[in-house]
Amino acid sequence: MRVKLPPLGAHVSTAGGVSTAPGRGKTIGAEVIQIFSKQQTRWMGKALEEDDALAFRGESERTGVRTVAIHCAYLINLGTARESLRTRSLYALEDEASRAAMLGVPYLVMHPGSSGEDPEDAGIARVASALKEFGRFPKGVTLLLENTAGQGNSLGRSMEQIRRLLDGCGAPPDVAVCLDSAHLFEAGYDIAGESGWEFLLGEMKIFGLLPLVRMWHLNDSKTDLGSRVDRHQHIGQGKIGLDAFRRILAHKAFREIPMVLETPKDGEDDFEMDIRNLATLRGLAGSGE
Repeated sequence: MRVKLPPLGAHVSTAGGVSTAPGRGKTIGAEVIQIFSKQQTRWMGKALEEDDALAFRGESERTGVRTVAIHCAYLINLGTARESLRTRSLYALEDEASRAAMLGVPYLVMHPGSSGEDPEDAGIARVASALKEFGRFPKGVTLLLENTAGQGNSLGRSMEQIRRLLDGCGAPPDVAVCLDSAHLFEAGYDIAGESGWEFLLGEMKIFGLLPLVRMWHLNDSKTDLGSRVDRHQHIGQGKIGLDAFRRILAHKAFREIPMVLETPKDGEDDFEMDIRNLATLRGLAGSGE
């Protein structure tokens, strides 16, 4: 029996301006997309103008492709012990949030950061403190903390750590969770198998995270289970395999939430692999749970 699929799409380029992104999404057959609203390796970007936002909304309406998330710049690290970097990260997060509000994008996806040479408890406490200091996000914008592979002492590699991050900042209603399939596997969750998937679901229930998942990043992994090395691969061509993605797509808790690819591209506008990966995911709809 075929199951109703969640909204599917991919991370797409904004080369030429943010208003070009929905058209790229339409080209690959996406229902939803994720974008960077500025250069992902820079602290601040060129200010968005009202004309940019109007053009973006117009293209979204014309194409029917919704931009569900802006991925925050990779430089942001709220877990750092360096006060100057933490302050800069907070300003960058504020900039990302204002861009999301201006464009009408509901989710901001952010890696929690790294504790550096310090114990993870210290890093978690610093992230939580920074989010408390930040306060409420603009109306209509929710921050999604993304689970990580655990590379370089990055925080958020386990469901327990994510719960501690949420509790530490007071579990506000505008902070929730984005799950990345490759990061889960690389952090040690064996979602390739049924028992590992059930273990993950069990942990999520214990820590009250199932209702807080607002988005998935669907990526296979180039690296082995528990490698703690973040390397994405095309769907079904990595170490995770197709059965895991079938289970994710079919699970009743996730059927309404957006799921986007972050699989490798040869160039900014490499549409072919996104089209193939989306076709692979849609072909998995033949079995549910």
